[in-house]
Amino acid sequence: MNEEDKFKLPPEVQQKLTRRSDARGLVQLGAHLAMLIFAGLALSATRDSLLLLITLPLYGAILIFLFAPLHETIHFTVFRTRWLNNLVAAPIGFLLLIPFQNFRVFHYAHHRHTQNPELDPELIDMRPLIRNHYWLYLSGLPTWWQSLSSIWTHATGRVDEPYIEGRHRAAIITEARLHLGGYALLASVSLLASSNFLWWYWILPALIGQPLLRLYLLAEHSGCDFSDNMLENSRTTYTVPWLNFLAWNMPYHAEHHYLASVPFHALPALHAYTGQRVKHKGDGYYRVNREIAAQQ
Repeated sequence: MNEEDKFKLPPEVQQKLTRRSDARGLVQLGAHLAMLIFAGLALSATRDSLLLLITLPLYGAILIFLFAPLHETIHFTVFRTRWLNNLVAAPIGFLLLIPFQNFRVFHYAHHRHTQNPELDPELIDMRPLIRNHYWLYLSGLPTWWQSLSSIWTHATGRVDEPYIEGRHRAAIITEARLHLGGYALLASVSLLASSNFLWWYWILPALIGQPLLRLYLLAEHSGCDFSDNMLENSRTTYTVPWLNFLAWNMPYHAEHHYLASVPFHALPALHAYTGQRVKHKGDGYYRVNREIAAQQ
């Protein structure tokens, strides 16, 4: 029996920590979107000055970290009202080229088989690239190519990933076709209107922000145990409050894997119970990624 099996939260504590709230979810989402809008206004005001070197990466970081609410909504933990999670996940997934229904199936497989080299889809997709092309991986370019290739393949009706069950196949194909249609429509309108709006407020910021997201995501499991113990195969990284906010408390990643039904706002409280039992704890993302890079 491993340490995770020995440690169980009291039922009343677990019930309290897994309580979801529409209000908490709406406030967090509203704050994230408000930051994005204000950063977008700053970007617009500085496009002809050197301040662009500050406002563009700032806007790109806030935009790309919409991955955090996407991740939380596919767990159905942001809102107590279940359909609200899908309502938020769909447009964010469209923006980030991550169809949310496909991502949900992928991510659930990751949770079932975390750090299993044969079954964890994150390991299967990422490990060869990280090992052989670490800096290329950090650029985010392979991630974009993989996302576009996956959407195109699914849209043609081919869904051959082993973790996707037959019951999900039709929804994933339809979703991919809707994404392709939406992207084609936006590109057409942009060309006809001779508008560079999509370039400045979507494509370029996402390209610039993606390396930050890669560094953040690498810290979640890289260098952790190949074990089914969630307190050993995932890393909690201590970081500054603003990044915890932007990442929706997901730096408490071992806690998230230990009890994935806990909503983002309760993860710090869960850490109070599990923190001493987490094997891999990082002291900031710079230090963690420096250690990961040294192992490549």
